[in-house]
Amino acid sequence: MSKPQLQMLRPHLRDVPPVGLPTGYVLRSFRDGDQAGWNAVLTLSFERQPGEMDFDRMMAADAAFRPERVKLIVDGDDEVAATASCWLDARFGEHTAMLHYVACHPDHSGQQLGTQVSLAVLHHAIAEGRQRTALFTDDYRIAAIKTYLRMDFEPRIGHRSHPKRWRRILEDLDWP
Repeated sequence: MSKPQLQMLRPHLRDVPPVGLPTGYVLRSFRDGDQAGWNAVLTLSFERQPGEMDFDRMMAADAAFRPERVKLIVDGDDEVAATASCWLDARFGEHTAMLHYVACHPDHSGQQLGTQVSLAVLHHAIAEGRQRTALFTDDYRIAAIKTYLRMDFEPRIGHRSHPKRWRRILEDLDWP
């Protein structure tokens, strides 16, 4: 039986740092034609098989989809280097945005693009009038969890398995 995903919550949207991109990158919202780039980045980042990650099925078909909610960092050739989305999920309530599908192309790792695109999502949530941000993640996404903790996300207990799993992860990260 698979374990339910871990949950995290940033209980406020105060003091969100500005987005700061390395030279050669541009932050923009999704445009028609970006589907293939989004699919490729998610496939590589989440280590999935080709075809599993499908923008049209996973994002565009959702009632929460708005192109401006899907943030992309692109390189000088306008290729998708990182992405994250400002999503809505009824499980969190109307005042909470969801940080959704954060991914960075492995060729662009080490440049904090995941953090920067996530900050762009938090700023978008503020612009939409949201009060907090939540997310789902998996135990093995340790680097992402560390990034979220640094961004003031806190572990949220949503299942009886979560306390033990969070305790192990936080101990492994030597996080207070």
